[in-house]
Amino acid sequence: MSVKIPTVKELFKAGAHYGHHRERTDARTHSYVFTYKNKISIINLEKTREMLEEAARLIEEVASKGGKFLFVGSKFQVKDKIEKVAQETGSPYVIERWPGGLLTNFQEVSKSIKKMIKTQDDIAQNKYEHLTKRERLEIEKNLKKTETIFGGLKNLDRKPDLIVIVDAKEEMNALLEAKKAGVKVVALCDTNANPKIVDYPVILNDDSKATLEMVLNLFKDAIKANFKQIKTEEEGAESKEKEDSGKKESEAKEEAVPSKQDDKTTEGKKDKKI
Repeated sequence: MSVKIPTVKELFKAGAHYGHHRERTDARTHSYVFTYKNKISIINLEKTREMLEEAARLIEEVASKGGKFLFVGSKFQVKDKIEKVAQETGSPYVIERWPGGLLTNFQEVSKSIKKMIKTQDDIAQNKYEHLTKRERLEIEKNLKKTETIFGGLKNLDRKPDLIVIVDAKEEMNALLEAKKAGVKVVALCDTNANPKIVDYPVILNDDSKATLEMVLNLFKDAIKANFKQIKTEEEGAESKEKEDSGKKESEAKEEAVPSKQDDKTTEGKKDKKI
């Protein structure tokens, strides 16, 4: 693997082991709970680490094929972090309300995204100067609403190959739509969520900012390391192509210019004819 999976000790230090109250714990997460302390579920971090490794391997694989990722999460603790990680990896993101139909009705939703981009460009180029102040303010007001929903989706030109969700229970709409659209999901789940409906669940404390940032950094590194590998391979292929092209040009020039020996032979033939 190109990334180092956090150790159990590192996960423990970040507080990844704290789950929800026993009464709020989903029965389908019991196999991931190590014990209960003061009625609070304590997550088995050995299993968390195994799930993290599986998720990271999938992310590496998707990245190595040039796949597109979509980050989703509206938790106030890490909204800014999700946005930053998405931008650093060139990935689209949703950190506000999930736009229904993004995956199941992509063509229609993409029209709204294109319209938003066009309006942004028109405002930047002062194309609304001929309108009244009230009309311009109305356009800007509508744009702001659209940006809240679609602002992080400018570079989503096709359906994503993998969605990374922070808090599966909170982002249930995104999770269910991804399942319906056949898009794979890696989701961070707490003990109050149902991991059975997630392709690649990672069970941990999704209320711990330190834990979430640690995992998001891991996923970011997994993407960047493998996209870099693609870039290096492409650069290598391009360099080889240029080298081969240079050799062919050199050979062509050598064939076009007669050697001194050829000149002497030609002169000799001329003398014989004379």
